[in-house]
Amino acid sequence: MKNHNLPDTWNAILYLRISKEDRNRLDESNSIKNQRDLLLDFVGRNPDIRVAQVLSDDGATGANFDREKFKEMIRLIEDGAVDCCIVKDFSRLGRDHIETGKYIERYFDSQNVRFISVNDNYDSLKSNMSDSNNSLIVPFKNIINEATLEDISTKTKTHLEISRKNGEFVCNYAPYGYTKSDDKKLIVDEYASDIVRGIFERKLSGSNEQQIATALNATGVLSPAEYKRSLGSAYYTPFAVKEKSLWTANAIKRILTNRVYIGYLEQGKRTKASYRVKKYFYKPREAWSVHENDHEPIVNEYDFELVQELLKKDVRVSPETGQLQLFSGIIVCGSCGQPMTVRISRKNGKSYIYYICSTHKRFGTCKNVSVNAKAVERFVLLSIQNQIDGLVSVEELADGLNLDAMKSRKKAAIEGMIDTALGSIREYNDYLVKSYAHLIDGVITDSEYRLFRDEFRRQIGDSEHNIARLRGELEQLSDDTKTRELIERFKSDGNITELTRRAVVSLIEAVIVRDSKDLEIRFRYANGLEPQFCGEERAVA
Repeated sequence: MKNHNLPDTWNAILYLRISKEDRNRLDESNSIKNQRDLLLDFVGRNPDIRVAQVLSDDGATGANFDREKFKEMIRLIEDGAVDCCIVKDFSRLGRDHIETGKYIERYFDSQNVRFISVNDNYDSLKSNMSDSNNSLIVPFKNIINEATLEDISTKTKTHLEISRKNGEFVCNYAPYGYTKSDDKKLIVDEYASDIVRGIFERKLSGSNEQQIATALNATGVLSPAEYKRSLGSAYYTPFAVKEKSLWTANAIKRILTNRVYIGYLEQGKRTKASYRVKKYFYKPREAWSVHENDHEPIVNEYDFELVQELLKKDVRVSPETGQLQLFSGIIVCGSCGQPMTVRISRKNGKSYIYYICSTHKRFGTCKNVSVNAKAVERFVLLSIQNQIDGLVSVEELADGLNLDAMKSRKKAAIEGMIDTALGSIREYNDYLVKSYAHLIDGVITDSEYRLFRDEFRRQIGDSEHNIARLRGELEQLSDDTKTRELIERFKSDGNITELTRRAVVSLIEAVIVRDSKDLEIRFRYANGLEPQFCGEERAVA
């Protein structure tokens, strides 16, 4: 440090830092309290130093300098409010040896700031980086600190992977609808789970995500973030845009698409290339850690899959009523296969609702297929009632049910995921071979090779684990328990005298309109229940 115009008394910042990993290890020597006591004792033995500020980044990593209190310290230095910085050791300032070295060797000196690291016995007022001892020892200690950080990062990642594979819930906060038990399992939160069920029910009954969010806000239901805070949790979410979080359409969609509500524990969805990189990237689904039947479901799987199907449909509410039409997203043109849209006509003071081909309406390239909405409703209701009348018993129907088509779709999806996982294994094996070739050619160092090798082997292990799980799912396809449950639902929903959106989406896959007198209903149990037709040349339902 420059030795001219030195002050009689130094105005010092005591900078303290501890990472989450240090706290989790109960490392008392690095606790904030221990650091503060150590530095105050040092100042007490040096009368030329006065404490101006004590700043602590509690739970902040040393891998980078994006820390709130560190930034505040830099602002105070550049404003001239302080001229001395004291830390317990170099690692408290940072563990990135390059950036930490820049602050120690260049920045503090350029700002005429005295820098002291108590445990490292380093004081820039008395030391000179041009000295051979300091020029070697200080960078060496910073490199050791970074190596320690890399070791901590690797151990933490390995521990999390093992915990995930053992079915432990490793996130800090349980998803809305659940709480986390002491043994790291998800248990149902009675209050919040009722809200989740209500959200799924509203979606199945015809509400869109924004309508659901608006209704929850209007009735004073706390959003997931606010509910967690009300329970005393210091919860933070990157999705919050206001001081007080409200329900939003995106929040509703996250709930509607989260498989945790049917008992799946899906973790390890994203990762970082290394501890140096802040940006996360999402891993392919086959590389996730997935445990089925891990915890008590809040929503049954059939309703969940129905909701996923509805989310993919392009449906709009009526601009007049603000409600979804009964057959929106389900009624399609028999000529072009595109969804039919609603048209309202008025005559003699009365309104009449029709479904017309959306392709014809927009482009005029399909024939003008249209049908009266009330006629469709009567036909569908009668068809459902006739189907129920024809069912002798659930057992007899299930015994004669052809499950091939129902199972083939799921089988194809699972086999596709297995093929993808096998492709990943081949790809990572190629990477292993190439990285070894690069080591032999001197392109990468031995330590870099070991790092790449361990990561590629881990990815291969994850893929093999998922292949085993997926093959287990294939073996379970022979179980017709779910099919029997679906037919039970058909029987219970079939005893109705008036159609609801809930009943329509639960029982019907599509209503196909070829003209006003030529309609076909495809039920969701297409292999067990015959399609229904109307028209002069078809059997009237």
